[in-house]
Amino acid sequence: MSSASKPSAFETVRPVIVLVAICVVAGALLGVVHDITQPIADAIAEERAQETYAALVPEAAGFEELECSVEGCTAALAATDASGSTVGYVIVAQSKGYGGQVPIAVAFDTSGNVTSITTMPNEETPGLGSRIAEESYIGQYVGLAASPISADDIDLISGATISSKAALSAFNIAVEAYEEVC
Repeated sequence: MSSASKPSAFETVRPVIVLVAICVVAGALLGVVHDITQPIADAIAEERAQETYAALVPEAAGFEELECSVEGCTAALAATDASGSTVGYVIVAQSKGYGGQVPIAVAFDTSGNVTSITTMPNEETPGLGSRIAEESYIGQYVGLAASPISADDIDLISGATISSKAALSAFNIAVEAYEEVC
């Protein structure tokens, strides 16, 4: 007759200790990798943002950040020429869509007219909500004066009403921000 020996307390706890040690080491390594790569990611994001601004106001030599307290406005900038004179404004605003925030960047001239507009990366449904980036939709805003508009003023995208209305709301936030900074 053989008797099974009971495992000691250490043998019972040992797998837990090993697992906790692995988690601590993995967490520490992830933290180090994040600390190393975050400045690179931030620099890439800033470079892409500057490229977007330059595409919206090609005659600008630079962009100066402006203070803006409008909720939903993530950036307000004065576009300046080589002499430092303001040639326009870029407002980045966002509103909640179907898949998350729908950010847009709107360029206004110094008279308050929309000269250019673009959507920014978002999580809207491919093939439906992502259609807000198409010229047939987003191009409707170009030439408008800096004043709030409603869904009756533009053609919304059939099947992507939530995304269309989010872009419209973001546009109205941009208008409000433009009015604040000018």
